[in-house]
Amino acid sequence: MRRLDVIPALALAAVLVLALALAAPACANSILSVGGLGEPQIEEAARLRALGGAGVAEHGPRDISLVNPASLSDVDRILLQLTALPAARRISALSGASETAYETTFPSARAVIALPASIVLSGSYVSGTDAQFRVVRSENQGAPSTVEIDGTGGMNFLRASLARRMAPWLGLGADYEVISGSYRETWFRRFSNPGLASARDTLETRYPKKARWRFGGQLGQKGWTLGAVFETSQDLPVEQRRSTPGVSETVTLGRLRYPSGFVVGVSAPLRERLRAVAQYRRQSWRRSSFQSTLVDFRPQQRFSFGIERMRSEGGTSIGSKIPLRVGGYFLRWPDLLPRAGASDITGGTVAVDERALTLGAGIVTKDQGGGLDLSLELGTRGDKNDLGVTEKFARLGISILVSDETWKGSFHR
Repeated sequence: MRRLDVIPALALAAVLVLALALAAPACANSILSVGGLGEPQIEEAARLRALGGAGVAEHGPRDISLVNPASLSDVDRILLQLTALPAARRISALSGASETAYETTFPSARAVIALPASIVLSGSYVSGTDAQFRVVRSENQGAPSTVEIDGTGGMNFLRASLARRMAPWLGLGADYEVISGSYRETWFRRFSNPGLASARDTLETRYPKKARWRFGGQLGQKGWTLGAVFETSQDLPVEQRRSTPGVSETVTLGRLRYPSGFVVGVSAPLRERLRAVAQYRRQSWRRSSFQSTLVDFRPQQRFSFGIERMRSEGGTSIGSKIPLRVGGYFLRWPDLLPRAGASDITGGTVAVDERALTLGAGIVTKDQGGGLDLSLELGTRGDKNDLGVTEKFARLGISILVSDETWKGSFHR
């Protein structure tokens, strides 16, 4: 089997996978989620996913956001929140091949505790990217064979958050975030000739655990809330290990610069029990973020919006007690991939754009301290004509929030 060249993990994104999809069904969780970064994720719980992920202006005893640490400033108890995300994907290639795949991920988990002096402390796990994929193709150069390529990994974040309500109209917060990333790709070739032994190559990339800061704030007045977050950058030395049976080699490739970024957004009342939210998020990926001949970068941008009909506090009907949400988002991936048929980015690049419609509802406990929220995302991404691959997806978000409401009385906030 041909051994893999020692190249940057992110450089595996285009030709080595997208071109393979043209020859055979792309058995993949996402044919686009390849390379060391993978597909960008919305880290929010289901309630905010149903609003297109627009959470930077959220605040309240239970209305917390993973985007903005300042959203914790009104929490007055202990909260535990967990989100699961089952997803189905339909992937189509220019050759006419198609495949449906299923997966379940856990984008976030969070614990929050209110402390004396109006201080709120939180610990969170957040999935930033998902690089899981699988591709199968037939190869007729040399001895006929079938090649399988499996990838796993992505970027994860561990966050410690601190927030405080500084004034009735001002909340501030900060995250100390540890970036942890890894990526593993395995090539396995089975020959049609039973006399030839199967062969395997493995490529592993790791980013050392390093931390960065995120700072958030919120301004609120008469039902209006403006939220903003700034994220600092961090350099991650990239180490790659390539191995075949009997041979192993480790190489330091340089650095991946995880970029700085910012988030801004607003929550505005439309009328009683009805509000609108909007958010813009940008991460400043650029050409210098990671040098590669097979993939280029642009800033990652997500435009989110949503409308929520809030539950009625005094309503008697079941419908009035259930909040309803509708929204959507438009995401510009940072990856610029080679055009279909090109061997590298010198033959032209294609942007990956993603758009989705979001819906959701939920129920809240009597004390409003816990609840169950559901969201549904229906979207598409990629361009079959230019990129060679397109994908349609559906994601069901399920979030459970539980709390200990007796805690807030123990120190009389």
